[in-house]
Amino acid sequence: MAGPEVGDPAPDALLIDLERREVRLSTFWKERPAVVVFLRYFGCPFCQMQVVTLRNEHERIRGFGADVALVGHGDPDAAVEFASSKGLPFPLLLDPDRGTYRAYGLVQGKAMQVLSPRVALPWIKAELSSETRQRGLKGGDFLQMPGTFVVDTSGLVRARGGTVRMAHRNRNFADAPSIDRLLEALGGAEGSP
Repeated sequence: MAGPEVGDPAPDALLIDLERREVRLSTFWKERPAVVVFLRYFGCPFCQMQVVTLRNEHERIRGFGADVALVGHGDPDAAVEFASSKGLPFPLLLDPDRGTYRAYGLVQGKAMQVLSPRVALPWIKAELSSETRQRGLKGGDFLQMPGTFVVDTSGLVRARGGTVRMAHRNRNFADAPSIDRLLEALGGAEGSP
């Protein structure tokens, strides 16, 4: 399934926040660029590593005039627990039917994406940290592929959409973009300082 590429309008969606209120995804790029991260499931060690890195680098991201929004699809109570345990300084939204995942071209992974040798070393690294160790599905989907998108403030007149400045769909579960790659994309985004 195809999703938006660099230069395309960013799909908007109605998601659920941790207080179970409906929130438009576009509100996160309305005034500043946003790094939108789609998680596999809340116990995923690779997603936890990415979230911890984003949390630890949050001030650098904010220095580029941007913020972060996470999108998950697991159990709402598990989402609250995840946000609390990670000390998230940015929002976590839920997409229960994964319609937004599909709109961004994020589909079910294949066996080789799970069993890829490129996953082994990052998995060992994640398992060595108590903060990123495998924690179970928590209502998610083991085969859901994650992705990260940078969306800027341009194009707001066009149906609440920003413009995609980076579209990263993981090739395997451990293939998250580096902070440097995110900052490079943010540096070229409209709405950045």
